[in-house]
Amino acid sequence: MARSALPDGLTARDVEVLTCLGEGLSNAQIGARLHLTEQTVKGYVSRVLTKLGCTNRTQAGLLAQRYGLGSD
Repeated sequence: MARSALPDGLTARDVEVLTCLGEGLSNAQIGARLHLTEQTVKGYVSRVLTKLGCTNRTQAGLLAQRYGLGSD
């Protein structure tokens, strides 16, 4: 699948978190991968959801896959 253009306003860290959501990782797993506390990950996930207009992490994960991030 071709990678779609990511929405404006996402930081590099947002994209990393979104990629992890696309892989179905938990907050603890994302924290371990990105060397962040679970609380920090929760903040990033919340901001990513807001920026993407998603109401939950499953929607964000599906969008990540549509953007060519995460697992296929």
